[in-house]
Amino acid sequence: MNLTVEFTSRGAGLFFGTLLFLMASLSLLRTVVVPRYLRSVITDGVLVAVVGISRLVARIGRTYLRRDAALAWAGPLIIIALLITWLLIYILAYGLLIHGFSGEPLGDALRESGSSLLTLGFANDNSSNDATLLDFLAAATGPVVIALMIGYLPTIYQTYIDREVQVTIMAPAAGEPAWGPEFLSRMCLTKSIADLPVHLASWAPWAAKLRMTHITYPMLMYVRSGRGTRHFLVSLLTAMDASALLIALNTSLPRTPCYVTLQHGSDAVQTLYVYFGAKQPRVYYLPFRSIWLRKYKRLKPLSASQLKVPARDAQIAAVHEAAAADASKALAASGLIGLLDAEKLTTTLTREEFDYAVDILRRSDFPIEVPIEDAWEMFRATRATYEYPIYALMRKLDATPAPWSGPRNFATPTMWPTLAIDVFEQDARASAKSPDGSSTPPAPDAPHQ
Repeated sequence: MNLTVEFTSRGAGLFFGTLLFLMASLSLLRTVVVPRYLRSVITDGVLVAVVGISRLVARIGRTYLRRDAALAWAGPLIIIALLITWLLIYILAYGLLIHGFSGEPLGDALRESGSSLLTLGFANDNSSNDATLLDFLAAATGPVVIALMIGYLPTIYQTYIDREVQVTIMAPAAGEPAWGPEFLSRMCLTKSIADLPVHLASWAPWAAKLRMTHITYPMLMYVRSGRGTRHFLVSLLTAMDASALLIALNTSLPRTPCYVTLQHGSDAVQTLYVYFGAKQPRVYYLPFRSIWLRKYKRLKPLSASQLKVPARDAQIAAVHEAAAADASKALAASGLIGLLDAEKLTTTLTREEFDYAVDILRRSDFPIEVPIEDAWEMFRATRATYEYPIYALMRKLDATPAPWSGPRNFATPTMWPTLAIDVFEQDARASAKSPDGSSTPPAPDAPHQ
């Protein structure tokens, strides 16, 4: 081989081998080791590829439940694909480095790299002494990568189980799929209205944990619930809608737990949207991105008004405004783009849909103590703080098409829970016609608006 060609080939092998080694190592550290959301080109590429293929397969299904069954594979496959991708990149990186250091043919160098990385040892007899150190490093890298992934899996699935426990508990109380007005209705029918603030308050720590875990382990966003009629974002929306309705319609029940749930819920959906929904600049993928982002003039920090939960009490409203300002500063310090100007924080929920929910609550004996006009204005202002981001997330993840959960990328009929008040009224009418209780009323049809 011509000496110039050989030196060029070996130099390119050293350069690209070092580059691939650093890229794989940074991706592994950012994804598995560092307890913070740090984006990686490799990790994001695997996410996009696996989720994209899952969506293509899901499009074959004609119903939502069939789409959900196909999308359920995306989360676990992301983890497996990441492990395979990292190992393949390391094999290629060490192969190029061995070729650059020892001058072995690239095919033999890749064979030696794979043998060392996977601790097979069959290629060691023919290896060059110049690559001995690289062989040792490759032999150490393979088990380290696999060990990190083995330790990563229990953390992922324990976090998933912790998330789904609360979602499962909500199902009997709010229906499947869950819906905020139905949650309030069933609490009234079970004579548990006094315990309602306690139930709603339990979603505040859940939302805070959701925010932390799902930006640290982004593949959890694609790990779906065990049933197609459940989704963690739908459950969170249910708790927030129930809290907003209670604040809007009632003045006697404790409202502080509802405000806390709305505050943490709004922070969670806004943060998840900024991380997973809003477009980030390309420099965000670079190491030490704060240096580069200083020159990126188009960044717009998330404003405090976009996170503030409205309140009738001036003192409570001041606390909410201060908390929103702190959250806005924290996101801005991370160099994240906020909501775009076109993404106005408003609610698309209509007055007719609100009146329909109020009618269900009135029939369930929910204590409505505020004029409906005032309640509607309060509910609309509160829901505007979280509707857009959570709708965008549910559309991106193709979440369960529950009532009040927004549109999907594919035309999907709304799935309604069985309304407990309809069942109660039908049972009452059947009992009136048959005092001995011998008749069995038919199951109520799903409501249509």
